[in-house]
Amino acid sequence: MAETPDRAQHRYEEIANDLRAAIMRGEYREGDRLPGENTIMQRYAVARMTARDALAVLRHEGIAMARQGAGVFVTSRKRLVRDSMGRYSRKAVSTSQFKADTTNAGQQANWDHESAEKPATSRVAQMLGVALGEPVMETVYRFFSDHRPVQLSWSWEPLALTRGTPIELPEDGPTTGVIARMDSIGIHVDRVIEKVTARAATAAESERLALSGRGAYVMVIERTHYAGDLAVEACDIVFPGDRYELTYTIPVPALAE
Repeated sequence: MAETPDRAQHRYEEIANDLRAAIMRGEYREGDRLPGENTIMQRYAVARMTARDALAVLRHEGIAMARQGAGVFVTSRKRLVRDSMGRYSRKAVSTSQFKADTTNAGQQANWDHESAEKPATSRVAQMLGVALGEPVMETVYRFFSDHRPVQLSWSWEPLALTRGTPIELPEDGPTTGVIARMDSIGIHVDRVIEKVTARAATAAESERLALSGRGAYVMVIERTHYAGDLAVEACDIVFPGDRYELTYTIPVPALAE
């Protein structure tokens, strides 16, 4: 059978490859401004959209970042690492896992959040195994690393479990972390399930995460904490595809003797 020829590169990909190679050679260092659209158009004899797409490739790879009204600049390629090892702990910790991730990357963390009682939507009801419209505590977060938005999340907990307890408001109680919080009211999580997918960013996500509108993508984790068959928390976590690395440590059972 004849081999299928490689797909011919688009012109914008060739230009992106040239710029990427120049960055790797050190011709452009972190913080340097890359050639603008007009320069690329003249240098490569291409249309503005081709020049724009070439720069967009580098932004989506995390190599470059646009600054409003100033141009596109080389940025650090260091990503935050979200490591599964020890992430779900029984211990009440003094800091969040997100803050630990940013500290490990040599960056500064901060976030905002808002909690409110909401009726469970059909999807939330399905994730939590509750009736449609049942009251849940919804907490919406936006996380920043070095003042750059890097994560969005939406968390839902059944108020049938937490109403009137010290952990009813997830961020205002004496204990942090879903597992430790639930332990404090006698509900013991025994497993966490994460489902990871990738998709195009929505317009709202692009705005809140300061993503380029064209071709931006995100990684999505659908997470559920369980105590036996009881779902005690469900969460959607959204990361820009160019700013995070997901690392999973999976234990392998020892050989039977």
